[in-house]
Amino acid sequence: MRHNKFYAILFLVISILTFSYDYEFRDLGTAQKVAAIEKKMTIVMFSAQSCYYCKLFDKDTLTDKNVQDFMRANYVFVRLEESNYKTTFMGKTYTNSQLFSLFGIRGTPTFIFLSGDSMVTQVPGYMPASDFLKALKYLVRVVEENYKETFDNYVKKTDNLTGKPKVINVSKADADYIIKYDKNSQQVDKIPEKIDINKVYVTYSEDLAKKLNEAGVIRVLLVK
Repeated sequence: MRHNKFYAILFLVISILTFSYDYEFRDLGTAQKVAAIEKKMTIVMFSAQSCYYCKLFDKDTLTDKNVQDFMRANYVFVRLEESNYKTTFMGKTYTNSQLFSLFGIRGTPTFIFLSGDSMVTQVPGYMPASDFLKALKYLVRVVEENYKETFDNYVKKTDNLTGKPKVINVSKADADYIIKYDKNSQQVDKIPEKIDINKVYVTYSEDLAKKLNEAGVIRVLLVK
């Protein structure tokens, strides 16, 4: 029985490690610049090592493939914990602890959704994967489509949204920045054997950018 329990625990640990979210940022300034270039919203998760519900979110929500895919396609996700680590946000330097105060964080987890430098909404507390995914889709519709329906009415409907495919013109410097800092990006000069619509593809070819866009890729960066 002990062996069975050990292997069950080992399997759980391996599963969590295997399905962890590999694309999170720890620096708000970097995350904001990536989001600006890719024209995405930013999710700021205010977290703590000792926070039970933060760990539950990591284990049950952030490991969900549907949540991961939608976030990769439409958001830049950054996790902040209180510390003296410094970053530049909106032209000013802050420590992570000062960012907690700046946003009025009273408990963890708290999620701040930013569009550019503007706060879209603040969501305190844990959400299971299904609820979190609905919130992610709803906010994309609100910000990108000026969607007017209330969230309470929206959640009653089925929404198969994956994102709005966009080709975004960028400078070489911005393209280099994305390749350096966004693990979800890939520079391509031909159609990949297996297209991942949730990946950020960077290309110098207008024809390739068009083909990727037509294939449903949510973010294509065309270097001009």
